[in-house]
Amino acid sequence: MFNNFINSFRKLPSHDPDNKVVSWHVFRTASEAEDYAEHIRLGEGQRTVGGMDADSVGKLWWVGVEVDDITRWGNPGAVNKHAE
Repeated sequence: MFNNFINSFRKLPSHDPDNKVVSWHVFRTASEAEDYAEHIRLGEGQRTVGGMDADSVGKLWWVGVEVDDITRWGNPGAVNKHAE
């Protein structure tokens, strides 16, 4: 299940105000990302997201939680430190 998005290229969440990813973690191996994803518990309107990206060190994999409606979470900057 997680292989579908873990090994697909998707940039880390950004400063984009349309970003609805409220929490994410970065890993250096796909297996660590998959292990983490298996333990995420979701609520209504939430889904597990992630992908593969790279930085100056090399490849990375990230896993996070995306929500349908960021306004239900209150201040986006409080739950997504990259929101402006």
